[in-house]
Amino acid sequence: MKKAIYAFVMISLFSFSFMPAIASTTNVTTGMTQIQSGGADPIVKAKWEANIDGYTDDSSAAGAQFYPTGVYNQDRVIKICAIVTDPDGVADIQGVYADVYYPSGIAVGPKHVKLPSQDGSSTAGCGVLMQEDTLSVLSKADGINLFCNLVRNNNNGLPTFNNEPQVYNYDEICKLDGELQKETAYVYCADKHLSYEDPSGTYPVTAIAQDANSLTGTLDNSFEYLPITAFETDFTSVSYGNVKLNTHKIINGDLTWSPINLGPATVRNVGNTRLNLKVYQDDMGLGKTSGQWNVQYDARVGSNSIFADYSPEVTTTLDDTLDLSELDEVDFSILVTKFPTNHSTTWTGNITLTADAYAHLVCGELHD
Repeated sequence: MKKAIYAFVMISLFSFSFMPAIASTTNVTTGMTQIQSGGADPIVKAKWEANIDGYTDDSSAAGAQFYPTGVYNQDRVIKICAIVTDPDGVADIQGVYADVYYPSGIAVGPKHVKLPSQDGSSTAGCGVLMQEDTLSVLSKADGINLFCNLVRNNNNGLPTFNNEPQVYNYDEICKLDGELQKETAYVYCADKHLSYEDPSGTYPVTAIAQDANSLTGTLDNSFEYLPITAFETDFTSVSYGNVKLNTHKIINGDLTWSPINLGPATVRNVGNTRLNLKVYQDDMGLGKTSGQWNVQYDARVGSNSIFADYSPEVTTTLDDTLDLSELDEVDFSILVTKFPTNHSTTWTGNITLTADAYAHLVCGELHD
């Protein structure tokens, strides 16, 4: 019996000798380097612009594209976002900012002197800085959901990725043991207002991360403010009043905006392109004699421009381009060469106004 017990003990000890060592205590060395100043630059890993929801825009093309509102004094609000980390720790990040610049080469100052209330975009354009905006940090959950879910799965061509000091992408940023998960990087966002009258074109954007030692990391991209040609009028009818045969009669517009649509004709540009107004008018039932219209019309935008003559049912472009946010008067005139006798003395018809986009002003170029 004693031999059996001894043999069992020996076999057990022999078996334990093949098991890995189990340590009850492990010593791990640590180290650091003391610095008085400096350190590593923050890193902007990715950045993008989007609608206010943070992940959609107005085109399927890569990058971000936005339409203006086309409504007087109503801004388009977009969101600017960036993903930022710092090799010295996120606590070292003191601020994240976005600088948005107007398109280069595009001047939006008035072609001529406007009313005092029509300053609009007169100081914008030519690549100048619009404004620096502060981006605010999102929570871990919100940041991961926005970038790794909504952007990645619905609009993955939206962001611009950094490739220094390494190539960043969705896989690197969104991995389960990545910096967003470990909160050594965060998503930062801010809302940005674009005016209805800011010019169409390419808007450069620089994301800037700054640390406690004023070291910075940056990442550049741009978005497109897509063109909309739009205008509004303060009149819904043009009354020529009493008209005599072969007597040219002018109905003057004015420079006072009337919200009740009953005053003299006024037009204003509410898009983000310059525009030329176009007019189409029927014959008001006056008809033709020997193949010639019995009525002719004229119209112009602004009192300094030349009247454009036009016949019924012909679309005609009027002189004097409307600059961004510009308000101006519209003058109409009529000349009746024959009144048909088989009709009452009251004549009615319709005018249709449309517009074509016109090229932006060029920086450094003089305009009359």
